[in-house]
Amino acid sequence: MQSDPNHGGVRRIMQSSSTGPGRAVTSPQVPVGGQLHAYGGGTFVVGPDTVWFVGDDGRSVFGLGADGPPVRVAVGGRDVQFGELALAADSLLLAVRGGEAADEIVSVSRSGDVRVLVRSSGFLAAPRLEGGVLAYLEWNRDEMPWDGSRLLLADARPGRSSLATVVAGSPTESVVQPLWGPGGSLYFMSDRTGWLNLHRFRDGVVEAIAQVDADCAPAPWEGGYQSYGFTSSGGIVLTTSDGIRSELLLVDGTVRRRLASNLTSIKPYVAVSGETAAVIGSTPSQPPSVWAADLTSAPGGARPVGGEGHQPAPWAVLPPSVETVTSEHGALRYLLHRSHDRQPGPLLVRAHPGPTDDVPLRLDWTTQFFVSHGFSVAEVLYRGSTGQGRAFRQSLHGHWGDYDVEDCATVAEHLVRSGVATADAVFISGASAGGYTALQAACRPGPFSGATATSAIIDPARWERSVPPFQRPHAAVLAGPAGAVRPERVKIPVLLIHGSADTITSAEDAMRLADQLAGSSSAHQRLLLEGGDHYLSDPVSREQSLQAEIAFYRRIMHRGPS
Repeated sequence: MQSDPNHGGVRRIMQSSSTGPGRAVTSPQVPVGGQLHAYGGGTFVVGPDTVWFVGDDGRSVFGLGADGPPVRVAVGGRDVQFGELALAADSLLLAVRGGEAADEIVSVSRSGDVRVLVRSSGFLAAPRLEGGVLAYLEWNRDEMPWDGSRLLLADARPGRSSLATVVAGSPTESVVQPLWGPGGSLYFMSDRTGWLNLHRFRDGVVEAIAQVDADCAPAPWEGGYQSYGFTSSGGIVLTTSDGIRSELLLVDGTVRRRLASNLTSIKPYVAVSGETAAVIGSTPSQPPSVWAADLTSAPGGARPVGGEGHQPAPWAVLPPSVETVTSEHGALRYLLHRSHDRQPGPLLVRAHPGPTDDVPLRLDWTTQFFVSHGFSVAEVLYRGSTGQGRAFRQSLHGHWGDYDVEDCATVAEHLVRSGVATADAVFISGASAGGYTALQAACRPGPFSGATATSAIIDPARWERSVPPFQRPHAAVLAGPAGAVRPERVKIPVLLIHGSADTITSAEDAMRLADQLAGSSSAHQRLLLEGGDHYLSDPVSREQSLQAEIAFYRRIMHRGPS
């Protein structure tokens, strides 16, 4: 699935051969979408003769055959969202139907008959049906799935009802991405070892498969992730990530072989057909696109699929370096991008959103924009990030706005000492949760000369009350003593950028803070983008925000320290 820039950015399902360019399967008049659990995901699945998908209102499920227009086969109520689509062996469609107070797993027939298989007052995800046995995930409404979730089995045959049994998971164990494998075994990712690794449930016993000190799955902000698949010869293809670099591995018994060695970032969507694995991958010089790896050949690189989307950047991109700085809290890793002249100059420290996100080693146009204007850019894998295990991910709990700020400042100070950055031109920026980090960095003494906060969270407590139910536990568990961003505490110039149509964070809160700051100093700036969403996904909004940000930094550098 990809957005279509020729039709206002609507999302369409694409099909591509190994040689020809991709073509759209769905019409721009019926966009694909959905907001199950606020962030959507799992919005389409391909069957033998039907493509099933969720409409962008989230309330309708469509079936699209080889001929004719899509047919609406299921419709939910006003507060209902569909997602997590999956097919059973008999082509029966499964879906999660989420509501404000309860979730359901339903089956949908070709004629549109909807049957409720499971209902829960918690959250549900990843229905997988095999031989009448339904496997699915469940977690409580006061938890996030990457903190505590359960994998359950239930008898889904008509006329049968039985209590579901828990296979794995607890308040201290996250279980994600279940999948029925060869021989009727049930596979899933679990962090019971401290890392999200692949496990198998067979004959009543759970065993680890291919243990590695890396996370093999990301935090499931969206549905539909599948970070592994099975080959026709009995092997398993899976991804690993250390928070920066991704790898694709073929595991066959005790033998492990690296695939797609030319890719450095791989999204959590692995499709295996026979002895070919397809992934969405990227490199520091190429944007994300579809690649295929031949599992029977000697170790080597993946090849691009189709004829589009594989062109490198229009200029020579210097690959970033993976760096480590030691602090009193341990080793801290970050990506460092340098400009071509490699002389000391301005530095931009970027705090990623999430904060359960990572720092993927891939082409990022925002980073390249600043590098092309002479900035070095450091992307910090601060405490709370994913890819470095459960303990590191949870280390930010109760310390949001403190530990993340400390880590960003540690990297900035190190780069000033090492001569990469000039001390009076060090800036920090972040979006969403990273915007909160940037604003809190502006509220304490440190190395930064200015801060940009885009689509930022201003007051975590108020934000917790306003976000959808799925996200409320995340806001609650992160909250620490830093609290709301208060204008009287801000010590450096701040630029606040927000889209007026943001449904995830409050533009009103951001602009109120901007007005309060403007009353104290003309050094502070604001930019409200009419119609802009949380991600500023519209190209015009993105360009305006980047131009405003770099102009803001230049004004500070021209004025010099106050």
